[in-house]
Amino acid sequence: MLTLYDDVFSPYARKVRIALYEKNVPFERVRALHGDCNRTDFVHVNPRAEVPALVDGDVALYDSTVICEYLEDRYPEPRIYPRDPARRAACRLLEDLADTQIDAALYAVTVLEYGRHETAPEMHDVAARDLGRLYDQLEGRLGGQPFFCGDFSLADIALAPHLTAATFLGFPVDRARHAALARWLERVQERPSVARDGADVMETLQRLQGESQPGFDPYRVQWRSDRLEWVVKNGFAPWLLDEMRAGRAFFPLATSRSG
Repeated sequence: MLTLYDDVFSPYARKVRIALYEKNVPFERVRALHGDCNRTDFVHVNPRAEVPALVDGDVALYDSTVICEYLEDRYPEPRIYPRDPARRAACRLLEDLADTQIDAALYAVTVLEYGRHETAPEMHDVAARDLGRLYDQLEGRLGGQPFFCGDFSLADIALAPHLTAATFLGFPVDRARHAALARWLERVQERPSVARDGADVMETLQRLQGESQPGFDPYRVQWRSDRLEWVVKNGFAPWLLDEMRAGRAFFPLATSRSG
């Protein structure tokens, strides 16, 4: 059986879980992070200690995109990538938009407003601006289709966790401005695989709230790639430097470790 190292709230782990549910592939979950920073107990799978990571016999993989492509090759039916080359390329571009631009616009706001319960009006406004622009793009790409590539695909699987998180964080899709995208979000949340994963997220969130436990440690935050770029290009580099000086910002483990 496959083993998935994941965190219930990670949009990247959610992408992989939804893909596994779509393909009806059984798997064992190891909730590797859940608020911990720089865990070392699964560096044998991912040297950067980031979720998701997957083990299938002698095969060990990380990065949600690589994992989903592997699952498509390993379990080709039902398909989660379009057969047509142009649509398949469009699917990958939409996945990339979700995993880079949307995620990056949400990350710092999540840390401050959700994690620390602080107000960050300037950062919130910049995130809202960027997300509005991205919602415009998605509205145009969707057009009159039920799903982004015609049939349900990895594009929908990748976008759904990010857009549901954006709604939760106070950046909902405006039905008046993005009617097609709003209908898509309702439609995709009714998909059994997405609904199953969403129920898991909500159950965990409610349980943690009942126990007065956070979903993650907002004072031990791991940074990388597009999330860093978003902070720097939007003028929040001084804030990030303060975070680093205070010991609140961390970076993925190096690919080689001693000891």
